[in-house]
Amino acid sequence: MKTNKYLLVFLSLLLLFNLSSCFSARESGTKNAHNSQKVENHKEGIIFEAIYKPELDNLVPGYKFILVGLTNHSTDVLKLDPIRDRWTIVDAYGKKHRAINSLRIKDPKTFGRLPSRLQELLEYPVGVSVGYSETVDLIFPSSIELDAFRAISFYSEDRNNTYDMLTNMESPTHIKLPQGQESEDKKPYKQN
Repeated sequence: MKTNKYLLVFLSLLLLFNLSSCFSARESGTKNAHNSQKVENHKEGIIFEAIYKPELDNLVPGYKFILVGLTNHSTDVLKLDPIRDRWTIVDAYGKKHRAINSLRIKDPKTFGRLPSRLQELLEYPVGVSVGYSETVDLIFPSSIELDAFRAISFYSEDRNNTYDMLTNMESPTHIKLPQGQESEDKKPYKQN
């Protein structure tokens, strides 16, 4: 029992370190083997960068993470809502997956077993002040393949706007879709 507690504390510290340094590789010019993309919307002033770090897989048993740095350069606070905001990715096969942005809401039993510091780190932020950034943890079941995701999309309930980002489609890890086959991302979105 004590071993599990120490392991969770260690993993919490590892997550904290990774959250604070997840975007520094791009800024310093270091190549990252995993998807790290940036999208800017100058009209709305919203900038976000997303990265998948496989070393965080199963930090919370049964889940994987995409870390998003969300920056607000607009003229007003960006309010975030864990129930109404939607984050989705399109995987390497062209299939759309909706992210869990609040483990507290989606899986309260698992969330309750996490150390309090890890719970704090995984909380969906309530907003992003003007000129500031927040880290958003997008959570997916471990069965979803996050390597080489093709796109990420953020629907902000506060702004009633969707921000889309396409990754490098020339990546050798992307799977080519057959001509004429409708991919999952073109089908109407179904909310759980």
